[in-house]
Amino acid sequence: MSDLNPVFVSILFLFVGYVFGSIPVGILVGKLKGLGDVRDYGSGSTGATNILRTLGLKWALLVGISDLLKGALPVLLAVQLSVPDLAVALAGSGAVIGHIWPLFTSFRGGKGVATAFGVFLALFPLVALLVLVCSFLILAAFRYVSLMSMLGTITGAGYVALVALSDRADLGSLVGDFYHDSYILLAGVLFTLIEYKHFPNLMRLISGTEPKVGQGGSLRPQN
Repeated sequence: MSDLNPVFVSILFLFVGYVFGSIPVGILVGKLKGLGDVRDYGSGSTGATNILRTLGLKWALLVGISDLLKGALPVLLAVQLSVPDLAVALAGSGAVIGHIWPLFTSFRGGKGVATAFGVFLALFPLVALLVLVCSFLILAAFRYVSLMSMLGTITGAGYVALVALSDRADLGSLVGDFYHDSYILLAGVLFTLIEYKHFPNLMRLISGTEPKVGQGGSLRPQN
């Protein structure tokens, strides 16, 4: 794709990532299991945590892996096609935006954590696995998925920014030479979106009302 305009390619991969991210796996699973719209239950999210609360571990794993792939696949496609770094970063950003505000389900989706981790895994597989292990240790110790998600996002986004700033793309990355601004943009987008979506969770953590793993899967009150 080297003969195409870099701006056009970047916009194209932003759209490709957004479409991937918009695939409503959580909602499809909820309907398949006769639950109806999973957004009517628990936290109102379409992600794996809410599926865990409402349908159990098996379906939560399916949704979590699917949401992860929604972030990883467009990034891997962009890397495989050797598009500009900005296009790779926008593919990942678009996937997370699509998961949070999906095109196909009235722009109401999940919180973007698994999809953002898929982006991180595609770019830094070894470091991503280390972050995953540390995140599950946090979950085991405190039993708050939201706390695990926020701390994991800070760690992952911080690592992406550090690599971009230090010009050390060999630190576990599948990408060659970083274009600094592109990957700092990616880290900033992922961090900002996920922390923003978790602000209510943060307030509940502070107040002591945040549900732990396995809690909070009842039907949401209707306005």
